[in-house]
Amino acid sequence: MVHPRLSVNALSSYSWTFEQDLELWRDLGIGWAGLIEAKLNKDLSGSLRKLADAGIQASTVIAQGFDLLAPQSWEASRDALHKTIDGVADHDGWSVYITPGRTTFAPWGEVLDVFARAAGPSAGYARSKDVRLAFEPSFRPDVSFINTIRDAVDAAEAAGLGIVVDFGNCWMERDFREVLLRAAPHIALVQVGDTKVGPVQGPGQPPASGRVPFGEGDLSIARMLQDVKDTGYTGPIELELPGHLGETEGYEPVIRRGVEKADLLFEELGL
Repeated sequence: MVHPRLSVNALSSYSWTFEQDLELWRDLGIGWAGLIEAKLNKDLSGSLRKLADAGIQASTVIAQGFDLLAPQSWEASRDALHKTIDGVADHDGWSVYITPGRTTFAPWGEVLDVFARAAGPSAGYARSKDVRLAFEPSFRPDVSFINTIRDAVDAAEAAGLGIVVDFGNCWMERDFREVLLRAAPHIALVQVGDTKVGPVQGPGQPPASGRVPFGEGDLSIARMLQDVKDTGYTGPIELELPGHLGETEGYEPVIRRGVEKADLLFEELGL
């Protein structure tokens, strides 16, 4: 039996359909899975029902966020996000998350105020439905003006959303353990993966700092997971395994190896 907290996110098989994802998840025997709303052909409720019928809960649904440069679009974005939250609540899911959005090119604090005005009301709505609404800090400037867990804590306190801690985005964070402990009250979801720092070994290998299958890179995953454990976070821990080898070797073998390694490590750490 797979560890009860282990989840697999559909980003790990980005080009697959939801039906292909579900077939593999069912075969793996996992109890949690993360969905990408864009994969569901506007049938969130039906997809969540199929997931539930397979004995799997939604660890998260990755939803569309807010265009911080277009306040006139926020009401429609909020309505769509609330429908996603409703669907997750109806099927006992754990969380919904968005990316914070690109900067408005104002000073950072002013951009944060805009984000809080856009997303804050949806955080309250999610809490009323017992769903965690979160955002994921990212180094990608096209999707996030929030780049670190340190800054994410300030954003969480201002906007009321939770934080997605993704090892792929935050493994270089200074004082990783201390930052996680400070973020502990706001952690809504933990995603784990691995990275090959380098050097590049040859043709067909991922670039330096590229993501690799779980347990096959250079990160101190056991130590980082121990730090997560010490925050008191008790929710699903999700494998997010996008990257070069999944696209070239094939999604299924990469995901299967990741699940096997994570299952053993989660058990060893007493997660």
